[in-house]
Amino acid sequence: MQKAIIFDGRAFAAEKEEKLAKRVQTLKIVPKLASLLIGEDPASHLYTSLKRKAAKRVGIEFEVKNFNEDVEVEEVVQSIKVLNRDKSVHGIMVQLPLPANLKSKTRFVLYSIRPERDVDGLKRESPFTPAAVRAVIHILGEAPSLGKKAIVIGSKGFFGSKLVEKLKERDLRVLGVDKEDKNLKSKVEDADIVISAAGVPNLITGDMVKNEAVVVDLGAPQGDVLFDEVVKKASFVTPVPGGVGPVTVVSLLENLVEAVVKLQESD
Repeated sequence: MQKAIIFDGRAFAAEKEEKLAKRVQTLKIVPKLASLLIGEDPASHLYTSLKRKAAKRVGIEFEVKNFNEDVEVEEVVQSIKVLNRDKSVHGIMVQLPLPANLKSKTRFVLYSIRPERDVDGLKRESPFTPAAVRAVIHILGEAPSLGKKAIVIGSKGFFGSKLVEKLKERDLRVLGVDKEDKNLKSKVEDADIVISAAGVPNLITGDMVKNEAVVVDLGAPQGDVLFDEVVKKASFVTPVPGGVGPVTVVSLLENLVEAVVKLQESD
């Protein structure tokens, strides 16, 4: 069996950023993304910092609105409404997950964003593909060969269902399963493409994956895939960190630039 290709998300994202920067230079206006960051979660602050740095490299203005963890949801929504009316802002995102006291209000907060500015693609009526879904599609395009049978672990909820939908558009036979599925092992074993977005560290082990499978791990900050085992059997695998994450960031920026292009075309 050939040695697995370990996808280099940082290098791939750097190439995408270079192309995107050239596209930004052709625009009549500077794209601007506003990000709402609530609380002191270290991972959320890290991800926001990575997005800010990527935006700067591409030539995009990135504004962070910081809120204390105990902020009232009405204050957050009011801030979004102000950003919705700000013509200099072309995209609005909320760094997830929200703190425990606001988690039940996540949908309410996200749905305060106007669809045309929801560049993270987290509303059903958003015209944009969710950044993480777009990243997965980009990554699958880099795999040297793909079978036809795919499985998405963690398919419940908006993101998982959207990923299943997009994969089916690519003529794949897609099975969506929950992380607690009693027959998870046998279902994963049958798949040519394994995509895990369960948020359960080391859920996917080497004995669950067929030889030559393509494996994409969306777990963060720790991977769903037991990498040291799976890499011995897969033909293509994404590491954590440095796999899907950097591609998700540049995919978000691609959505923002598309928003600006649409705005210019409508003027």
